[in-house]
Amino acid sequence: MRNFVIFIIIVLGISSCVIFNKKGSIELETLPNDLAQKYAASITEKDLEKHLTVLASDEYEGRETAMPGQKKAAKYIENHFSAIGLAPGLSDDSYQQSFPVELKDPSKVEFKINGTELTFLDHFYYLGNLNDTVYNQVEVVELGFGVDAETYSDYKNKDVAGKFILIKEGIPEKIELSAAWGSWRNKLDAAANHGALGMITIQNKFDDRVDQIRMFVENPRMQLHDKGNQQYNYSIPNIYVSDSLVNAYEWNGEMTVDLAIQTKELLSSENVLGFMEGTDLKEEIVVITAHYDHIGYDNGEICNGADDDGSGTVSLLEIAEAFTLAKSAGNGPRRSILFMTVSGEEKGLLGSQYYSEHPVYPLENTVVDLNIDMIGRKDSLHDNDQYVYLIGADRISKDLHYISEEVNKELIDFYLDYTYNEEDDPNHFYYRSDHYNFAKHNIPVIFYFSGVHEDYHKPTDDVDKILFPKLAKTAKLIFYTAWEIANRTERIRKNA
Repeated sequence: MRNFVIFIIIVLGISSCVIFNKKGSIELETLPNDLAQKYAASITEKDLEKHLTVLASDEYEGRETAMPGQKKAAKYIENHFSAIGLAPGLSDDSYQQSFPVELKDPSKVEFKINGTELTFLDHFYYLGNLNDTVYNQVEVVELGFGVDAETYSDYKNKDVAGKFILIKEGIPEKIELSAAWGSWRNKLDAAANHGALGMITIQNKFDDRVDQIRMFVENPRMQLHDKGNQQYNYSIPNIYVSDSLVNAYEWNGEMTVDLAIQTKELLSSENVLGFMEGTDLKEEIVVITAHYDHIGYDNGEICNGADDDGSGTVSLLEIAEAFTLAKSAGNGPRRSILFMTVSGEEKGLLGSQYYSEHPVYPLENTVVDLNIDMIGRKDSLHDNDQYVYLIGADRISKDLHYISEEVNKELIDFYLDYTYNEEDDPNHFYYRSDHYNFAKHNIPVIFYFSGVHEDYHKPTDDVDKILFPKLAKTAKLIFYTAWEIANRTERIRKNA
């Protein structure tokens, strides 16, 4: 019996070890540390508020990518990096990495029917993603509903090649047709297949529809400009006209249109890079990112983006300053650190995409990206603000996840919420901020996030709603995590 009991104890001991190892842990090498805590103390609510009051002011006009306010913000960040003694991140002694963006503004489409110029959003709107082009005096053919099915076709005995077609919404009554023919995409494809140059749809309840899509069609769309990799969806122009306009207009059975699609404009935007060279492991790079751009204006009102992502940007500025204080006192990190504020996030992660495709420092030497986006507020899912969402920490490196957990346990004591780290997260936040452009290159990442709120992408996302004690505490968590990763003997391992 005694031997059996000993056997059971041994088995249970082995089992508990297996469970423990499965859960995982890692020992911190450099924390807690009086020096680290001394420099973390320089990250203050007062300094965060000072920076944010500037960057999220009306003077910066919502920091929209490639617009004057964004460039003014880039200069502010550059000046801060320079003032604290952070080296320029580019080899030409520049802090700003410029990248080309292509703006497509549908409001610049000009449209005439029988020589009468129509007004954008009052009489018509345009949907499409085409190369700029111009059509003059093109004949228009009325074509019912624009259906081309096997059992029924509006194209029967109609020649539309080289012409525009004018169609109605929906599908004809009392005819059995697939519901798919109610889609404009199928109708547009049919028109293109028959050689039509464009499609004009009479929009029922035009004003109601415009109210629904105004945000989409009024705001220019932007993408990286790459002549070797254009992202156009080549098709034909897709124009919607007001039903009341059609009813009031005398077509007299003949119609011609003039259409000028001249929506493209080439602009530039900037990432701002500050660099701190490490000591003995300087070839390895720890990257800390935050996007400093926002959405500009909404219906004439400035969207200051204090939380999105002013909160992440000012946290990065303070974290950078804490590290420069350490280095100036002879306590610089072993690994190099790249502090990078990126632009174009709101337009599709453009700035971080450009950096990942044109890295200043080799991606294979990049140890981690700690990305900060919206950490200054509390969402409705938590009773208090003593939490932060962590996204992505364990997906590429379990080491990173365990280090993050230990740092928090030893020094911060937040509730670490992994709700949005689930593979089936319906919000897909893992793919929606700048860390993703590192993760897709198999670089370990953490995305720090406090959740969405009622002021997200609205003119009401202002400084007076920021929870500065929470913001400072989160910034310190990121500082400590970067400190540990930058100073550990071994580089964090990737998952097998």
